[in-house]
Amino acid sequence: MNALILMMALLVLSYLGSFLVGGRAIRGVGLPSGIEWVVLGVILGPELLGVVGGSLFGAVEPVVVAALGWLALVVGLDYGRVGGRTVAAGRFLIGIAWALFTGGGAFAAVYFALPYIFTDLSIADRLLLSGAIGLASCETTRHVVRWAAERHRAEGPLTNVLADISDTQDVVPFVGVAVLFATRPSSGSNIHIPLLGWLGMTLALGAVMGLATTVLLGRDFRLRESWGVLLGTSLLAIGISARLELPILSVLFVMGVAIAATSRHGDEIRAMVEPTERAVLLPALLLVGVRINPHLGPRLGALIALVIATRVTAKYIAGRVLGATVEDARRAGPRLGFAMISSGALSMAIGLTFAMRFPGRIGDSVLATTATLALFGELVGPASLTAVLRNAGEITEAPVSVSPAGLASHAPRAPHPSWSDAPDDYGHHDSSSHEESP
Repeated sequence: MNALILMMALLVLSYLGSFLVGGRAIRGVGLPSGIEWVVLGVILGPELLGVVGGSLFGAVEPVVVAALGWLALVVGLDYGRVGGRTVAAGRFLIGIAWALFTGGGAFAAVYFALPYIFTDLSIADRLLLSGAIGLASCETTRHVVRWAAERHRAEGPLTNVLADISDTQDVVPFVGVAVLFATRPSSGSNIHIPLLGWLGMTLALGAVMGLATTVLLGRDFRLRESWGVLLGTSLLAIGISARLELPILSVLFVMGVAIAATSRHGDEIRAMVEPTERAVLLPALLLVGVRINPHLGPRLGALIALVIATRVTAKYIAGRVLGATVEDARRAGPRLGFAMISSGALSMAIGLTFAMRFPGRIGDSVLATTATLALFGELVGPASLTAVLRNAGEITEAPVSVSPAGLASHAPRAPHPSWSDAPDDYGHHDSSSHEESP
């Protein structure tokens, strides 16, 4: 397969991703994390069938970079909002604390275990590898609660609490990636800039590009003009970040947050871009699988086992603390922490970012670990979440059934107020009332 055929295949996959989940008629299609597409990438990759060779990944790497930046922008635009409502300040603190506790536990465990796993790593490389794995470990995919709400008709205060926590955790890995990249600044710079300088440059670039986008969008919202502005400014931000070797994920996330905070057209912009998330996500996840290198041997297996054990322990402790301190979570039961163990596209985007920025043992270890965490999360998370919500009395109906044609069916039911205007389980809004995208 050459690069042109691969690009055409990715475009077809992007179209299928948008088509399969682009409407509100289809429910419960696919896994919350999208790990099935990573597995498909591994099968098609150079280690198994060899349909997509490792050299082809380099040919499409600019497209991968743009896709990761766009995903970060979409997350930033929607950050702090669940189902059309703004998350309360207390929930922000809980979500951030949960992410810091989980990620910090993984960081500490990996850092102190690395001298026994990879004996020749320097202190700087230990910090980089353990920090990257810690950041990838602190996320709970925000799609898992939406999946439960759509497939199992979950609704109630605990559902809202878990949705808010999973949404507000995202700021920790995005800012953490900026900090880690600041410890390894651009190799082409002839000017000495301290760590805080690189970090400030990353955050400032995202904020400035977000404000510039708001100004260019103007007072009146016009769909086609808005698409041009948003695509143009985001690509400019991606290009500047790539040239300066700044973390594109962090820059575009801050850019999205700045647009949402300053533009009077925030709701329209979110409704405009959210249907594109799945279309961009599926090709990116496929390429994650292609990029995974399993040849680090038993040492990589030991590292992954340690990270999984640490993540399970940290989630369990955080769940018990949440159940003891938050009234809405007291009926959840002891599996509350396991209900939040599903990771997703953000973790794998972090892994792919480090694999491209730090190729070799560090990048490959981070990417393989994040993909395995997502796979493990699918085995434990959705089932635990369903059990927890049943314990709380927030799932009272049978799950949504999917017909052989792929169309979900369930008895009509009035939507919960918190989810009535929400995007579906893959971030889509009902676009029937909006002007068709160009």
